[in-house]
Amino acid sequence: MGLVLSGGGAKGFAYIGLFRVLEEVGLSVDYVGGTSIGSIMAGFYALGYSADEIEKIVRTQNWDMVLRDEIDRKYVAYEEKSLWEKSIVSLPLAKRKIGINSSLYYGQQVNLLLNKYFSPGWSVTNFNKLPTPFLCIGTDLFTGESVELNKGYLPMAVRSSMSIPGYFSPTYYQGRYLVDGGVVNNYPAREVQQMGAQFIIGGDVQSGLKTNIDELTTVTGVINQIVSFNRIVANQEANNLINLDIKYPVREGMMDFMKYDSIIAEGERVARLHYPQLKALADSLNSLEFKPLRKLNTKPLGSIQVDQVKYEGNVKMSLIYLDNYFEEFEGKSMTFEEIEEKITFVYGTGFFKYVFYELEPADNGRANLIIKVEESAPGYVSAAIHYDVDYNGSILLGGVFRNILGNRSKLFTEVILGPNPRFKAFYTVSNGSKPSFGVELDMYNFEFKLYQFNRRSNLIKFSTINLSVFLTQSRGNVMNWRLGLQGEYFRLKEQFQVETDTIGGSFNPYANAFVTMNADTRDTPYFSKHGFLLNAKALYVVPLSNSLADELFTNSLVFYTNYEQNIYLSPRMTLKAGLYAGGTLRQDAPPLQHWFGVGGLNEINYIGNLVPFSGLNFVQRVGNYVGIARLKLQYKVFDKFYFTLRSDVGNNEVDVDEAFDVRNLMAGYGGTMSYNSFIGPIELSLLGSNLNAGLMAFFNLGFAF
Repeated sequence: MGLVLSGGGAKGFAYIGLFRVLEEVGLSVDYVGGTSIGSIMAGFYALGYSADEIEKIVRTQNWDMVLRDEIDRKYVAYEEKSLWEKSIVSLPLAKRKIGINSSLYYGQQVNLLLNKYFSPGWSVTNFNKLPTPFLCIGTDLFTGESVELNKGYLPMAVRSSMSIPGYFSPTYYQGRYLVDGGVVNNYPAREVQQMGAQFIIGGDVQSGLKTNIDELTTVTGVINQIVSFNRIVANQEANNLINLDIKYPVREGMMDFMKYDSIIAEGERVARLHYPQLKALADSLNSLEFKPLRKLNTKPLGSIQVDQVKYEGNVKMSLIYLDNYFEEFEGKSMTFEEIEEKITFVYGTGFFKYVFYELEPADNGRANLIIKVEESAPGYVSAAIHYDVDYNGSILLGGVFRNILGNRSKLFTEVILGPNPRFKAFYTVSNGSKPSFGVELDMYNFEFKLYQFNRRSNLIKFSTINLSVFLTQSRGNVMNWRLGLQGEYFRLKEQFQVETDTIGGSFNPYANAFVTMNADTRDTPYFSKHGFLLNAKALYVVPLSNSLADELFTNSLVFYTNYEQNIYLSPRMTLKAGLYAGGTLRQDAPPLQHWFGVGGLNEINYIGNLVPFSGLNFVQRVGNYVGIARLKLQYKVFDKFYFTLRSDVGNNEVDVDEAFDVRNLMAGYGGTMSYNSFIGPIELSLLGSNLNAGLMAFFNLGFAF
């Protein structure tokens, strides 16, 4: 008795119903094979997973993250978070040219998933020796041949069979580059027959060729249509060999993995239509030769005894660097969760396109852990757009260059084009969990309006060149500190509202010492539900010039802390509490660029001393001492639409005594309607405060930068 399962993406979840009916009627399967999703489901069945256990596996995955190589933010290196979370598009640089990736995704998360759930068969290198003999099908990328996969490392064989061209990268397996077996043989009945099956049951979730262009609305749909041309002959042969062909008219698409509820239900319905036939077949075969059903009670292994750790694919990233993460595994029993977590941390450094692993039988019954990596392209370029009523329109062009200026090095660059242009570059050499050395250059022109009460008075223009050198260290990818020195070259121009005169114009140098502490445990950078954000900085500023401007300024210690906490209330509702507090210790007047400015709704500003406040114009209040408390209630209306109620209360004054005077208290309120688009949040806010009459509007489009 043989069982063959076709490919078809998420529609393959329908096979769970077939497995359940096979168990109920007592039909014993001797051989099983499949292609693509069929190889995964057939592999589970071959290992002895029950229908209930397979369904549990399906329901406990976040398929959107699995299929898109996404990882939790806590695993992303701290310096990488801001880079990728404000990019609309990113393209690799290779051989001094901008290129495109050979596939949308490398299958990072898929590799971890397959290793975990196929762990009961990790040491079986001949698939005929599995509890039920098994095979799957791949396609040779260079010859187009159908390749029968029945030996080797089981998880990677299945990974090879499901490598959808253009979506997942080709898999290098046993000397061949393989893509999805469904390209040429999506229904491997002949191969199952050659295993020894005399009667074959087929499960088929293929939808056939589309005849209407309106049905081809996705990239994967078009790819599937194209590759379907080549599998027609194999399907015809399979239909001639299969004795009981069960077709599943699943309406969901091949990438609708999150619609597992309806797919599983449809699979159950169709399988039960064939219950009488399957029951009659089981009774007939059992009357000839009774075969007790094997127990389907397999579960993934909890841990594995690791003998040695080996590495493949690393060129610029040294063994010492990788050993910092994996050396502790040698000679120990490690859970699969521990292995996955460490691999995901390494993947999150950004140095690698993927970090896969395989388990190799060792002589002493243990497993050698083989870490397989492919290093990232030397560089990537990215782009984003942004508009708001304070900064106006801007275009961000970013670049990241890894291992260019030395091994383990990272160079991040940003160019912002717009009314407030900026260039920023950050260089560091990664030492893993140990302190690293960093250099940062930040140059910008920035202008804003000053207000007398609620009326505009003057226009201020800052021009700044900052060069910082520092020691830095990250902990667990969620916390980072810096300790360093900064050279600051600053120019201020002030244009009066009434007169045409302008004061200022010459650059003045400053020498600064600073320490920063930042932490970010939020689940997402926008519309987060869990975690907190902390930004704290202390900066000692020393004017160096003898100009008139700096004669007015004195050495000053400026410090501030910004804290935001998400309080999860329900799947749709989150309370966000925040506190911003800052002050200045000085002999007389601190340099103007280090005063605190309050107002506007920009969450990210060029200057850390600028603080958003509902209902106030951008930098409407300035001072040396600030304290602000805020509450926001975020509600997910539906899908990607959010509505947020907000309130702010606090003070910002030149003198510390005035800062504690309740008569100077500021109070702001408002509401924001947001759409979480692929280019970033699109938001419209209506705001009010006790300092300004009437309501004011704020519009934001795109990621903040």
